[in-house]
Amino acid sequence: MSPLLALALFSAPLAALALLRPRWRLPALVSAPLPLLALGIVGEGEGRIALLLLGAGFLVDEVNRPLLLLAGIGWSLAGAFVGAAADTRPRVFAGFWLVTLAGQALALLAADMVGFYLGYVIMTLGIYGLVIHARTREAWRAGRVYLALAFAGEAAVLSGLLLLGAAHGNADFATLTLWLGESGGVAAWLLFFGFALKLGLVPLHVWLPLAHPVAPVPASAVLSGVLVKIGLLGMLRFAPPLSLTVGEGLFVLGFFTAAYAALVGLTQSRLKTVLAYSTISQMGLAMAGFAAVQVGSGSAALGALGLFVLHHGLNKVALFLAAGHRLDGWLARALFVLPAASLIGLPFTSGALAKSALKEAAAGWDLAFGLSSLLSTILLLHAWRLARAQRSGRARPHPAWLGAVIAGLLIPWWFGSAWMPLAALSSAGLWPALLAVAIVLVLRGRVPALRIPEGDLLAPLERAAAAVVKTVTGSGRDRRQSRIPSIDWRSVGEALCRTDAMLARLPVAGIGLLLALLGLWALLP
Repeated sequence: MSPLLALALFSAPLAALALLRPRWRLPALVSAPLPLLALGIVGEGEGRIALLLLGAGFLVDEVNRPLLLLAGIGWSLAGAFVGAAADTRPRVFAGFWLVTLAGQALALLAADMVGFYLGYVIMTLGIYGLVIHARTREAWRAGRVYLALAFAGEAAVLSGLLLLGAAHGNADFATLTLWLGESGGVAAWLLFFGFALKLGLVPLHVWLPLAHPVAPVPASAVLSGVLVKIGLLGMLRFAPPLSLTVGEGLFVLGFFTAAYAALVGLTQSRLKTVLAYSTISQMGLAMAGFAAVQVGSGSAALGALGLFVLHHGLNKVALFLAAGHRLDGWLARALFVLPAASLIGLPFTSGALAKSALKEAAAGWDLAFGLSSLLSTILLLHAWRLARAQRSGRARPHPAWLGAVIAGLLIPWWFGSAWMPLAALSSAGLWPALLAVAIVLVLRGRVPALRIPEGDLLAPLERAAAAVVKTVTGSGRDRRQSRIPSIDWRSVGEALCRTDAMLARLPVAGIGLLLALLGLWALLP
């Protein structure tokens, strides 16, 4: 194993030693992700640790290279902002930060099932600590919903991996793709469910708009810009080639997610919530790119998807760091407008480069991309209005924010240089932006305000769960006056035995039971 690969795997645990000294804490958070960036720049590396994880292997290839670049830059810049964030307890926050980084590094670099899943679990648990960091009632609720859905996703991913592992052992990803294509139908769909939840596809997205408003600004930046992409990496690593019918279904799911999240985001009144819905919308486009890769478009589509993920992540880190500032002065306003313009896909931005490449890979869906850009522009204009009205945060732009904007402007051009002529000649991103501005100007003040609760689909589920609990338990006087029936424990035991026997015959049915229990727990007030 190369020294750089080993350093990338163990830099976060080593950086945890710096938490003992307050003056070392910030340099450790900034430097710990840099080996990932170095691996992304070098673009190659492979190794195996014989005594760890049953001989786990690690590699850098065309699938994880853009994510390594994104993780190295995004984590380092957001880590530099931790010292400026007013809503963190530095030592506790830094601990969960490094745990999450260590998990993501392991999942990014893994070459087989065991390494990927271990990193995936560590990352998932670390995110929970970042979400609940404020320890407010709102933060505990967001953490509870996140943990319930995360465990549901973990159960699905673990079940899929166990089905594969029972037949094939701890196989590498290239072999797994072949086996999934031949006989892994149930395992493939279980894995897809778990990774779609992490990616934030509708209707599995509800944890994201709850988590972002309560998490500290640096945590929101890496959560939206970097961490959700692990769901996409899991799909790329494990998914078999898709039929044209399934691929078109995923295209539709992706564009529906993009449109739905943008429309719901327009009803929100907090900047970080609007940016969260923007991320969900953009991950819908990433799903369209994934479908293009899987239906046989080849390495060109994979490169386009990697470019899109890198572009989105860097610019979204910049926008979330903007949420920790007041937009006082031309420089702060420019630092918000530049990444927003890139996410819209205006000509000559990194967004134009990324979206041009993605549309070329997903030929035939140009109108859907145009409508998505239209809604994205309207949503980001709404975010701009909220950012202008914000009166909390730093007055002077932090260097990390400036660095994130510059990285979002330049790094995608270096990575996606092959698509430069295509982007330079493309004006496809211009008409959606102009039409969006016209729509906003015409409808300003004429559309009644509509407020959908953060988490949108979760709200009716919570009301339904509360109604069920009230019906079952009764209320007030009725509950006190009700007679508690006696319980026949022998009958209960026989019923449990019958249930156990049924679940033993249906190995996947236990997941349904687990999902139901976790869902009820998350929805109860």
